[in-house]
Amino acid sequence: MASKKKELQLQAVLTTQSQWEEMLLTKGVTVIDVYQAWCGPCKAVVNLFRKLKNEYGEDELLQFAVAEADNIVTLQPFRDKCEPVFLFCVDGKIIAIVRGANAPLLSKTVIELVEEERKIVAGEIERPEVKELVFLEEKNSDAFAEGSQLDEGVTYTVAIIKPDAVTDGRVEEVKQKIIEAGFGIAAAEEKILTEEQIREFYSHKTEQPDFEDFVQFMMSGPCHILIVCQKQAADDNIPNWKELSESDENLLEESESQKLSRLGEVLENENMLNVCDVQDSIEEASRQLAFFFPNFGKKKTGQNAERTLALIRPSLLKENKSTVLQRIKDDGFTIVMQREVVLTEEQAREFYKEHENEDYFPILLEQMTSGPTLALALVRENAVQRWRDLLGPKTLEEAKEKCPTSLRAEYAIDNVPLNQLHGSSSPDQAQKELDFFFPMEHTLAVIKPSALKEHKDDIIREVTNAGFIVSKMKETCFTHEMAEQFYKNHEGKPFFDQLVNCMSEGPSMVMILSKENAVEEWRQLMGPADPEAAKMCSPNSIRAQFAQDILHNAVHGSSNKEHALKSIEYVFGEINLESLSHK
Repeated sequence: MASKKKELQLQAVLTTQSQWEEMLLTKGVTVIDVYQAWCGPCKAVVNLFRKLKNEYGEDELLQFAVAEADNIVTLQPFRDKCEPVFLFCVDGKIIAIVRGANAPLLSKTVIELVEEERKIVAGEIERPEVKELVFLEEKNSDAFAEGSQLDEGVTYTVAIIKPDAVTDGRVEEVKQKIIEAGFGIAAAEEKILTEEQIREFYSHKTEQPDFEDFVQFMMSGPCHILIVCQKQAADDNIPNWKELSESDENLLEESESQKLSRLGEVLENENMLNVCDVQDSIEEASRQLAFFFPNFGKKKTGQNAERTLALIRPSLLKENKSTVLQRIKDDGFTIVMQREVVLTEEQAREFYKEHENEDYFPILLEQMTSGPTLALALVRENAVQRWRDLLGPKTLEEAKEKCPTSLRAEYAIDNVPLNQLHGSSSPDQAQKELDFFFPMEHTLAVIKPSALKEHKDDIIREVTNAGFIVSKMKETCFTHEMAEQFYKNHEGKPFFDQLVNCMSEGPSMVMILSKENAVEEWRQLMGPADPEAAKMCSPNSIRAQFAQDILHNAVHGSSNKEHALKSIEYVFGEINLESLSHK
């Protein structure tokens, strides 16, 4: 308990927009860990921050905070990102950012900013004019919704920020220069390129004498890949790129073979940024866009999308979790659910009962019960076969000999004779295995009287499109007494009477929704209770689309599993939920 208290004292907790705005008024340097509600703040850096606070915080010029991206409008661009992000606030402005738990870079940034702030406070130097960072609403390759298309009259190209620049924390610096030059960033993704991708993408460099060294360099760490866009001028020129390339030789360097007078010309930067070949039209740009962002500008059909189970076993999870997860995303999979679990011997025997007569079964049991395993539900076209192809042969010897680039070979653990990654063998087996790790949940959903008449069909369509099964549904009129009982948890709050009145003013549609992780996913689909906040931070949510105001906010959902079970029983009476799971 004591350690938790110390962490709270070390880092102020910001969960609302007003708390964020109050933080901006704090004097000195404030380091903010931006986190997602589902995964919490980054614990890996707490000891580092405590050390920095002890060494540099005696004059109260260094503060730390954690900020929940889900509910703070300013932090909307950071929502649904699993990578840790740290912002640095000085004099009411966010002036620096570090992505990832990069301890040396975090420490260096904190020390430099605090030492500069001390000189300013002491009157030794004047406060320099620093531009505030612009937070960009970026999308990754899986984020483009059905129907998103290339905008007419806009030219797109691909830019790559190289591994050394990513490691040095210069990604935001490059993005800022691109924006200041009059361009936009339509999408961004960080990924480790494979040798095949590098050779394909940089095929125009193959004749250069140092190309092999260049390939190894590009594989040495993650790259940050951008789709850069600009309105197309009448003469098809890109007037600001040349200015940008000449303004900072360390950021951009003009191609030796061409001058930057047309969008289709190549910008090459031997230090940080490459702008890839686009030629004269968007059609010619399609290869580059499709190479890194296959869903950009395309409609999703979803016709062959399927799910499979992936397991990262304990040894690999401990050593290389983040790299494996990034690799999975880079290969086009969407992680729709994940759960870390320590299997008992009984659970491991049940899951692997088909292997109990194999010689390796005792080792398998020992490995699977030695620590936490990460279970992942992966989605993409032909997910089962694609994941098995990436995994490679089951035995490590065969994987290393015949498929050295397979995931099982690449992520083999020294002195562990077992492969570290599991994949379902067939679509039917995938469903069984997903049910094992992600059992079906049920939650209660209500379409409120204010939305039932006009939006019932639209809301039910949203529900089914999100993958929920409507296991039970009925229209009912809540009496005043029933509504009071239904919202008993809010009794005594100032809005209680109004809430009860809204719920009992007409018929409602009540539903039992069934799905893995149903409670949390229904709450995400509903969006924030205040529709104005929902429109800002979750514009595709039901409340953003169909709610009138915070009281007439279209839908209701259970807050947790226990509340869901009680609410279902209250509305539908005693019901065998287990039977619903197998419908």
